[in-house]
Amino acid sequence: MTKNKVFIVINVLGMGIAIATCIVAYFAYQYDNDFDVMHQNRQSIYRISSVRDFDNMLTRFGTCPLPLGEIMSKTFPEVKMSTRLARSSSNFKREENLFAANLTYVDPDFFKMFSFDFIAGNGESLTDNTSVVISESIAIKLFSSEEKALGKAITQVYGKELKELKITGVFREQETNSSFHIRNGSAFLNFENHEDEFPNASDKKWTSSGTLFAQIDGPASVSLVQKQLQSYTANNNKVREDFQVKAFELDSFTSMAHHDRDLNVQAETWGAPPQAAIVGSMIMGALILLIACFNLTNTAIAMSARRIKEIGIRKVMGSMRGQLVVQFLGETTAVCLLALFVGLGIADLLTEGWNMMTSNNIHLEPHYLENPGFIGFLIGVLFLTGILAGSYPAFYITKFRPASILKGKLTLGGTNYFTRTLLGMQFVISLITIVSAIGFLQNARYQREYDLGFDVRGSVVAWISDRNEFDIYRNALQNYPEAISVAGAKSSIFSNRAHEPIKYESLQADVDIIEVGDHYISTMDLKVEDGREFIKDSETDRQESIIITQKLANVFGWGRKAIGKEVIYKDSVKLHVVGVVKDVYTQGLWREMEPMMIRYVLPEQYSMIVVNAKSHDVASLDNFMNQQWNKIFPSRLYNGYKLSSATDDANALNMNIVYGYAFLGAIAMLLSATGLYTLVSLNMIRRMKEIGIRKIVGASVSNISRTVNTEFIVIVSIAAVLGSWAGFAWCNTIMGAIWKYYQGVNVITFCAAISVLAVICVGTIGYKVFSIASMNPVKTLRDE
Repeated sequence: MTKNKVFIVINVLGMGIAIATCIVAYFAYQYDNDFDVMHQNRQSIYRISSVRDFDNMLTRFGTCPLPLGEIMSKTFPEVKMSTRLARSSSNFKREENLFAANLTYVDPDFFKMFSFDFIAGNGESLTDNTSVVISESIAIKLFSSEEKALGKAITQVYGKELKELKITGVFREQETNSSFHIRNGSAFLNFENHEDEFPNASDKKWTSSGTLFAQIDGPASVSLVQKQLQSYTANNNKVREDFQVKAFELDSFTSMAHHDRDLNVQAETWGAPPQAAIVGSMIMGALILLIACFNLTNTAIAMSARRIKEIGIRKVMGSMRGQLVVQFLGETTAVCLLALFVGLGIADLLTEGWNMMTSNNIHLEPHYLENPGFIGFLIGVLFLTGILAGSYPAFYITKFRPASILKGKLTLGGTNYFTRTLLGMQFVISLITIVSAIGFLQNARYQREYDLGFDVRGSVVAWISDRNEFDIYRNALQNYPEAISVAGAKSSIFSNRAHEPIKYESLQADVDIIEVGDHYISTMDLKVEDGREFIKDSETDRQESIIITQKLANVFGWGRKAIGKEVIYKDSVKLHVVGVVKDVYTQGLWREMEPMMIRYVLPEQYSMIVVNAKSHDVASLDNFMNQQWNKIFPSRLYNGYKLSSATDDANALNMNIVYGYAFLGAIAMLLSATGLYTLVSLNMIRRMKEIGIRKIVGASVSNISRTVNTEFIVIVSIAAVLGSWAGFAWCNTIMGAIWKYYQGVNVITFCAAISVLAVICVGTIGYKVFSIASMNPVKTLRDE
């Protein structure tokens, strides 16, 4: 090792970085695998989900009618405990300051069913309607410490209503891999308060839905409860023409978060992280580790070639082949052990980078010696890398006969099919990462400029309670000179749109439905392609007119002749098409674009205000709206948001992935370049006399360089083809798992990636080849 310091240092650093990426991949796998593992009763808890059958497709929803909660607790003896769960939009107020509450209404059994670590107080106090339990971050925000918060009074604010509450418990924040984790803290209040905030969503009405959990012991009881639930589908279907349920099913809490992620289930709980992020990190970690192992193999061959006579003499002196194999594997494993310690140091930095890359959707916590599984993982990585990197030189070199070695008939060094294959695979893996980095960079620009069918970059939306608030707030906002247009709506794009079925003759389709007021179409810059907008204060338009997207027209086969067509809504309401707008991507680029229907409402039904400005003014518009809100509604927290936040998330995710792949690509290319340099050096050593003779007989430097480089050009060319194909498949698979609409890799991507590969290869071997080809032949031919 001391005679090969440069190669050893390169391999220890390279292998250390590779092991660090595998450590991060292990943490990501464990994070995903341990989702909700902190809840001790998880094996016996089930969520009641609704299953719809529409056009012969089953769709699962993580919610059910609220009355089922009371029915189960009173009439199902198999149900040990149950709790409903519904989100609140209220805020907390202390003195004159307002705070985001992140409040959830739950039944008292909630804290008996799920495991929360209480710092002060407990969850049993939730039986009192005026008691609230809060997380430690909210307690610190409100009272500067957890202990000071206990027993203090706090005001709940919703709409114009104020309710005095008492803090009776403070709990530690749930881990981010918990279904109940909420960013910036959370709070819980007795479910009996739910109807006060949402009088139209009573828990006695089958039109109201929420999340319902039940604790059931034993498979037989689970099967019986599942069967009993089916009799209540009729209750739902009588009153919910818009949401016909085929069955109620029990989802095991242990797998719920993963099913929600994989099946894209709509639920009010936190889902498991995207599978592409977890599997992708594991695959890339394994590939980077392979590159490092290939590099170490080439280095081991190089070092073994210099010890060939030592091996022959030791075999003559009686050394067994097994002893030599163990020694060579041991030496390689020692290098891997050094790399392991380096990798542990680098892993902390990579973990922080991972957390930044995933934009707080996943938060990995390094844990080393306290985790027996992780210790086993490290031992496995150590022996795996030692065996992978050391097996070929150990078993190949020690098989030769001592006579062949000592007579000088055996020479090692240069390249062979095995080392060429290793080098090619290194560059294939490297090219996959480079193609991915460039591809996601191109996709970021593509999605940033994508036309969603409306002005997503210049619109800000805020929630109001009634027409009076709308008028007051609108008048204040009209003083902002950069505001282009202001409109009202009951529901809107990217917010509280409905998704219900409509019929045309024998056809039926599920459509997104929004209800908007005057000037909404122009304010949101929806492009009218046929027909007209709604007429101001028109009772006819309110009762029977609709505007649709072109996709809805195509679904019903109307093409460009949709004006005047009649559809049936809720089995009896006849609606007529008066306008067609360009397709609107109501779920951004993440999911399939749904057909959309727009209805007209009068100002009395407004629940939100929409303001439009030029995209470069939208940030200052949002600030102005915040200032005016605080003046007009001092007892309520500003709830406005920029619609561009959805596209900003997509762009941030794109760029974070670019940074990740760029880092992996840089590491992979560095390792591949050192492997190439090693092979070139070995090849030069073997062909030194050949190069000297070529120079004597008149070969030029360029001729010698071409002769020496030919095999490496072939290797890199084959790697470029295979790497481009693998990068294409990999990149498109990952993008397809994240988005519905994206720009996959193209010819420009491949050209850029291969150019990077070519520059690195030329830079790696150019100087070495040129210096050898320019050397005085006397130095290569002289034999002392």
